[in-house]
Parts: sequence; C-alpha cells; structure tokens
Amino acid sequence: MSDNNVCFLTSPGRNKMTETIQLSDTLLLGKGRDRACYRHPDNDDMCIKVALRPEKQTRREKAYFRYLKQQGRDLSLLTPYLGTINTNLGPGALYPRVYNADGSESYNLTEAIRKNLLDDNTIDTGIRTLKQYLLDNCICVRDISPSNIMCRRTEKKIVFIIVDGVTNPGINPLNIRLRALVRKSINEAWFSLEAKINRLRQEHQHFSEK
Repeated sequence: MSDNNVCFLTSPGRNKMTETIQLSDTLLLGKGRDRACYRHPDNDDMCIKVALRPEKQTRREKAYFRYLKQQGRDLSLLTPYLGTINTNLGPGALYPRVYNADGSESYNLTEAIRKNLLDDNTIDTGIRTLKQYLLDNCICVRDISPSNIMCRRTEKKIVFIIVDGVTNPGINPLNIRLRALVRKSINEAWFSLEAKINRLRQEHQHFSEK
C-alpha cells in the first residue's frame, strides 16, 4: 500500500451483499455502547459493525458520508461507510479496516498509550493534525474516543485515522452545513477526547510507577 492509502477499499460485489455472512466471537474486534465490530470472515480489508440494540447511528453515518461525498470532501483520514450486508446477527454495516504501510494491522490510540507505543509528542502532533483536518474539511464528529482513532504507520510518520463517530452531532440538519456549527461540534468532541487521553496517560503512569 502507498502512504496515501488507508486500506483497500474493495467493493464487496452484488452476490456478497445478498448472502448471509456468519459472525462469531472469534471474529470480534471490539464492542462499543451501541455496536459490535467484527472482522469480515471473507475479506480481511473490511470489518462489519452490527447493532447491539435498536439504534440510529449507522443510518446517520450512511446519510452523512453520502453528503460528504456529494460535497467532494477529503475523506482520507476517515473510514467511510461502504454498504450494508446480511449477517446471522442482523444487518451489518461494512467499513474498511486500517493497515500500516507494510501491510500489518494498525493499533488504536488507546493501545498506543497503554502499551507506550508512541511518545507524547507524536500523539499530541497527531491529534492536532487530525483536528485541523476536520476543521479544514468541515467534517462533524461526535463522542470521539481514543479507541476510535487508529494509528497508521507509514514509511515516514504516524497518521491518525478516525474509524467511528463521524456523524451529525444532533438532529439539526444545519449542524453539518454551517461552518460555525461544525466547528462547535469538533471543539466539543476534542475537549472530551483530550480529557480521555489525559486519563489514559495518568493510568499508564500510575501502573508504571508501581
């Protein structure tokens, strides 16, 4: 993969969209409040997000990514919605997975902090760059967690990529259209994100001193 590519954005194909994909705990990548994320059993370049309870997140993301594409926004630091497939656990939303330039799987920011994989300067620089990218491209985010940020290693640097939380932060359609409201959503999400990062750092320091 080149440094500019997040991952392989391969189309699942018509037949793959209609057949039922079998998911199990052995494929589980992570679980959030509303959705569980599974490794696609037939395509390592993709993951499948399945709702744990009735929720509107996937529908909102689908509509928002369609809007962003129509507006010609730069999606290079996001993992966009690719479609919906049938699974044994219900409808599943397809998203690309994030790989390093050498083909290995990227780790998320929570792992990076807990395992001391990145120094503070690299993390702070990556977070600032990611926020500026969102501001420059007028992209709304909501409730971003360090676990939702993948750290992609290229030949020259670490690139942070958002894998969840790219959506209208409310029900007002103007939230995604007015730059001032987009900026407000980003600033609020970043205030919460930086607090979570600081807590992880404090936890890591506490356990390191034991």
